[in-house]
Amino acid sequence: MEKQNIKIGLLAIWKFARPFKKQLTILMVLGIISAVANGFVPFITGRFFDALINVSQQKTTVFGSLPLWGLFLAIWAIIQLVANNVDWVMDRLRRKIDTRIHFNIQTEGFIHFFKLPLSFHKNTHISGDLQKLSNAGWRVSNIVQVIADFAPQFLSILIGITLAASINFLLAEILLIGVLCYLLLLIRILWPVAKIDWAAHRAWNEGWDDSAAAVLQIESVKQAAAEEYESKKVNRALLGKTFSLWYKLQIIWSNVSFFQRLIVFATQLTVFIFSVQFVANGVITVGELVALNGYALMFFGPFVMLGFSWQTIQNGISSAAQADEIFRQPIENYTPVGAAPLAPLKGEVKFEKVCFSYGTNQPQVLDTLSFSVQPGQIIAFVGESGVGKSTAISLISGYNFPTEGQVLIDGVNTRKFNLTNLRQQIAVVPQEVALFNDTIKANIRYGSFGASDEKVFMAAQEAHIEEFVNTLPDKYETTVGERGIKLSVGQKQRVSIARAILREPAILILDEPTSALDAKTEKIVTEALEKLMAGRTTFIIAHRLSTVRKANTILVFDKGKIVEQGTHQELIAKAGGVYRHLYEYQIGLH
Repeated sequence: MEKQNIKIGLLAIWKFARPFKKQLTILMVLGIISAVANGFVPFITGRFFDALINVSQQKTTVFGSLPLWGLFLAIWAIIQLVANNVDWVMDRLRRKIDTRIHFNIQTEGFIHFFKLPLSFHKNTHISGDLQKLSNAGWRVSNIVQVIADFAPQFLSILIGITLAASINFLLAEILLIGVLCYLLLLIRILWPVAKIDWAAHRAWNEGWDDSAAAVLQIESVKQAAAEEYESKKVNRALLGKTFSLWYKLQIIWSNVSFFQRLIVFATQLTVFIFSVQFVANGVITVGELVALNGYALMFFGPFVMLGFSWQTIQNGISSAAQADEIFRQPIENYTPVGAAPLAPLKGEVKFEKVCFSYGTNQPQVLDTLSFSVQPGQIIAFVGESGVGKSTAISLISGYNFPTEGQVLIDGVNTRKFNLTNLRQQIAVVPQEVALFNDTIKANIRYGSFGASDEKVFMAAQEAHIEEFVNTLPDKYETTVGERGIKLSVGQKQRVSIARAILREPAILILDEPTSALDAKTEKIVTEALEKLMAGRTTFIIAHRLSTVRKANTILVFDKGKIVEQGTHQELIAKAGGVYRHLYEYQIGLH
């Protein structure tokens, strides 16, 4: 992992944890109390054993009316009670913070995705990014857990070093040297592993993204009989490159485990060898030896756990950096400065010398478009695929904004609209309808959440849905399946039309809604659409020119420009015209 990525990851972790500063401060204070208490436990334990040895040698010492061993036992019990209770409170608070951070990241992540512009969703691997957020949730919370668990223990080590040195400076030095050797081992082995860890995560993310994408496109996979092909890709991605990198990491962790045990063993053995001579010469007591052994375990315990937790820390930093990359993507500006006041739209639309490209150094998709639409008019956009029709439509809803010129709705620049208010007054019936895995009624009501059941049923009736809904066992409570898979194309279109009717929009956008329908279903859907279009400004994106005959104006697109405009009859009469050529091609004259 590069230093820059480490820095980004650490800053992201702090950003995720910052809302819990108060709780973390309380945790830190409790940690100090716990550290002090736990730091004195081995020292008091050693004194207690010395007092017991004196008793066994008939050298009873008293403190007031209390035997010395009783005093040390009482102090030991009080310290243990304080430490255990504080640790229990800390554990509960830490678990609450961990869990909240985990779900905060995922909740805020989903909300952030909702508010990102469509351009982001069209240009990224959403399932992969969602997986990154999921990973970041539990991995960042794990880091907080590690820090909360280890911080008091490291403070205990400082207290322990001081008390161990007061018992015997040489033995304390041996313990300290052992710990430093272990730290050097960790740095030597674990620092280079960061790059491998980062590569392993990247390989896993890429493999997961591709595999998940294939599952989400399962119909295409099965239609192409490509199950074996996709299975081999998954094997290569996850059991090939990814497995190789992850296994390499596991070998490194195994080495760390072995060498840390070796260092702990060598340190304790050295302390015991020196202690035999020191106890024999009366330099230290047996109780002090017990205390030093306790401090040896105290010193190495946190560092050993740190070695095991280093992978958790690295994973958390990697995941936090990846999640932060998503969170840093700018969301839509829903309420621009000086936004137009909320008011019902009339439906007047005007393009003034509109140019558009999808980014710097990208080709121009729209070139100086200018046209006006009066409220209630029907406007058709026609032309071959890729000439800018859908892009022009996206400017009306404020999904994109012109790079030059302006789009006006009721005389107001779309850049000045409250986007939520604008889009609530625009309804879209797309060519490919993707419904939610919910009931038919809930799908009709989507976007008009406060509508009564009566209004939902009326909209359904106008969209000619009742006929097929009444054949279903659960009627309007029937669940349609993922993306509406249980319904036919025509049924989904009618649900989409009912949703648009319920919305009562000022502006209606129809993206070739009948192109995939059979003749009978097309007739039903067309009747429903004509009712919906009545009195509303309507834009039709059309490839089949039979659907635009009734348009007030047809705008013919070619290479991002409007090259012709007029009614169907006017354009048909134009010899050598683009529209006439398209029409004759479709009816088989070319």
